[in-house]
Amino acid sequence: MIFMQQPQQIKDMVLGVSEIIDETATVKSFKMELPANSEINFYPGQFFMVSFPNDPEIKTARAYSIASSPQQKRYLEIALNKVGPFTAKMFGLKPGDLLKFKGPYGKFYFSEEMKNSLVLIGGGVGITPLIGIIRHCTDKNLGNKIKLIYSVKAADEIIYKNELERLKAANQNFDHVVTVTRDEENQNWKGGRGRIDLVLLEENIENASENMYFLCGSREFVNDIMGLLKAMGVKREQIKTDVWG
Repeated sequence: MIFMQQPQQIKDMVLGVSEIIDETATVKSFKMELPANSEINFYPGQFFMVSFPNDPEIKTARAYSIASSPQQKRYLEIALNKVGPFTAKMFGLKPGDLLKFKGPYGKFYFSEEMKNSLVLIGGGVGITPLIGIIRHCTDKNLGNKIKLIYSVKAADEIIYKNELERLKAANQNFDHVVTVTRDEENQNWKGGRGRIDLVLLEENIENASENMYFLCGSREFVNDIMGLLKAMGVKREQIKTDVWG
């Protein structure tokens, strides 16, 4: 099951922040305005290297997956939590500030030659490239059945919570399940509880040996899920992984 990526042109762009949204108490999303008639092509799931142009203090770049669909021509969107000096500076940005984007990069992507049903499994901010895939399939009215299995620590840490409900209403082929791992005292949460385990996967995945799988999260998270999928008879070539942290 090999899919060949079409050649892509790597571009350097300095883009202005058009909108910053508090997705949760700890995660912000950033929309970067694209020039009119811009030819920025990427596959959903890919990432760009992001840096601060002409910054004397932070000269490094960080990889961020694109959350917006390639069909969205007005902006690129990324989402992140604050974990160090780079992201602390990101959290201090305001509309009109500039960031440098270079890309796209990465083999973790969906392309329309993939006709399989998709199972997207993410933890925390690992939902970022996955929602880009869901948005793209919805925008283009593709026929792939999509199941998102999403793990967060607490119910108030569900990134893109309202967006997931909107996408479910807009795309009859999409459904999702969310499980929380550290929110024992929250009596208002009526969804799943506990880590993603074999029981949860078997309850929510149909025809396991026929799907394409996209896993995104910490190395421990991704390795654990890969082990569970192997136990279900899923072959390695059916799985794409995006590991962060």
